Amino acid sequence: MLYRIFAYGSLINQTSLKKTVPEARAIFPARAHGLRRVFNLASQHRYDADHQRPVCVVNAEDASPESTVNGACFEMRESSLKNLLHRESGYQFRPIEITHYHDRERVYQAYFFQARQFQPYRFLAGSSVQKHYLNLCLQGCAAIGQEFVDDFIASTAFWGIDTAAQKQAIWRGDF
Repeated sequence: MLYRIFAYGSLINQTSLKKTVPEARAIFPARAHGLRRVFNLASQHRYDADHQRPVCVVNAEDASPESTVNGACFEMRESSLKNLLHRESGYQFRPIEITHYHDRERVYQAYFFQARQFQPYRFLAGSSVQKHYLNLCLQGCAAIGQEFVDDFIASTAFWGIDTAAQKQAIWRGDF
């Protein structure tokens, strides 16, 4: 059996994706409606030893139907699903309808990962490990194109960070 997965964070980056799912195939840019991407989850696998804290990773929250999140979609075999489920162990595996990023008429049934019950967690200021995670996401987006990067930035929020100056500092890598 094949699974189609919608990835909206570091798995957009094909290098990161291939480390966990080496046989990922049929990879294409996609959109999901009714979600909002938020940095609000303490990572279970990414830790900053200098700060002695986990870094913050993205989550997909339910949102209004007109809200969209861009990401990458890929196919994988059921036999490899165990590795991905381990990597995303803080998340629940949920079905979702997505569209191709460049052609909204092409609709697909897929699965995505959404955090289980959790305490909101703040983006880790001054952390090189946190910056690395964000850059991993942005580099994956850049491989698709500047419009995709711009959409990623526009559709991403940060828990507990509300000022435009703070958000701009994050995107510049100065936070």
